[in-house]
Amino acid sequence: MSERMEFWLYLYFPQLQLDKLLLLQNTTTALSGQNKSNNYLNLTAPLAIVGADHQLLQLNSAARQAGLTLGMGLASAASLCHQLQLVPHQAEQEQQQLQQLAQLLYQYCGDIALQADSGLVLKLSPMLALYGGAMQFWQQIQQVLQQAGYQYHFATAQQPLVARLLAQQGWDQFLLQKDKIQQQLKALPLQQAQLPEKLLEQLQRLGLAQLDDLLKIPQAELVRRFGIEMLQYLQQLTGAKPALLQFIQPVEQFEQQLELLYEMERSDQLLGPLKHLFGLLQLYLQQREQLAYQLELSLLQRQDQQQQLQLHSAQGEYQSKDWLKISELQLERLKLNKAVIQLKLSLRRAGPRYAQYKTLFAGHLGAGKAQLYSALQLLSLLQARLGKEQVKSPCLHNDLLPEQASSYASALEPQASIAGSLAAVRPAFLVEPPLALDAEQQQQLQLHYGPERLSSGWWQQQSQHRDYYVAQNSQGQWLWLYRDLQQPEQLYVQGYFS
Repeated sequence: MSERMEFWLYLYFPQLQLDKLLLLQNTTTALSGQNKSNNYLNLTAPLAIVGADHQLLQLNSAARQAGLTLGMGLASAASLCHQLQLVPHQAEQEQQQLQQLAQLLYQYCGDIALQADSGLVLKLSPMLALYGGAMQFWQQIQQVLQQAGYQYHFATAQQPLVARLLAQQGWDQFLLQKDKIQQQLKALPLQQAQLPEKLLEQLQRLGLAQLDDLLKIPQAELVRRFGIEMLQYLQQLTGAKPALLQFIQPVEQFEQQLELLYEMERSDQLLGPLKHLFGLLQLYLQQREQLAYQLELSLLQRQDQQQQLQLHSAQGEYQSKDWLKISELQLERLKLNKAVIQLKLSLRRAGPRYAQYKTLFAGHLGAGKAQLYSALQLLSLLQARLGKEQVKSPCLHNDLLPEQASSYASALEPQASIAGSLAAVRPAFLVEPPLALDAEQQQQLQLHYGPERLSSGWWQQQSQHRDYYVAQNSQGQWLWLYRDLQQPEQLYVQGYFS
């Protein structure tokens, strides 16, 4: 391919809304474990997406088998198929889906433009040298499209309009041979050439049937007879006039919304739609080699009400299944105030992903064996199940008195540094509150170490002065004792050595 030769790839998605319905219903049914009810659309029965002009825009296989065709009017469709399910077309939702796909593909192609007719146009020429060839680049694109799960058609050409016409006819060829592309273009019927309706009628009256018939006529003659509209069309078709495309910019932060198929009144029903959102998050994080540490999940309800969940991972996760497990544990504790109609997932904190090492035998677990979790993964699951405030870890304080020297704080909370070195002679178990010994018990003690004087609290007018000893009682137990200098006759057991 010549360095000056420019090629474009067009991706056409003929049924974005219908494909999304299928993806959401499959995940919702699989994860909720429920049988289909009246709330569900039955995607195995005839179903159609209907436009504002009451024409059928998208059909599932059952509707096609019933004899329905694209562009058919609603009245004709209803007379052919009485069980036809109708869903209003949502153009704004499809544009959001295209935007999501474009962001996923941006990692592999820097020039991507959205098209109004459910398509994406990608500039190939700068990427071929980077990937070492056309097929290597196309394999990367196919992998992303396969993960997204939408049906698509594609074509390549030197002009975006030509690539679009061929893709929308389902050509599905990734070629960089100009002669083969032109041969396919010339065989295109004029009805499928996206000509203005008035021009199409005039050309058909002249007996022209294919695009080749039009291209054989001198351009000057066509412009003289059909005016400026024909000139503009031919310039786009031949590349004489550059296509006006607005390329997307990468989003700085992950944030996705998902409208639910129906109102969900139980938290466990949300797992299916959440799997779809976490799948998009996984692709976002994989492309950027990142881990997510904190997510915000908003459950949008009617009358502008919502409930929010903060999802945390101490270790950081990028895989959909790990975040789904964390969200499942939190949803078990959640009581919905109202039925949920929409979900919104936002990435609040992320960091770089480094190589993660597993134990030697982690990959050799037999069937039925428990899954291995790292310490941080286990901590994240416990926080999700019990609540973040219920999972604590011990921490040290800069105080000499044993009952003041340690406490419990939120897990992984940064601890203040402790000046000096810790004393070596300390028991494994503390007694709370300290146990007072009577005179007989004191007489049976054998002192082995001490006194060690500890003074604390004098700067807060709560001074305490104690002498500590290590002793052994008649049962052979090793005790950590202290005597309060304000009550020197009384001994207390502060702890036991293991």
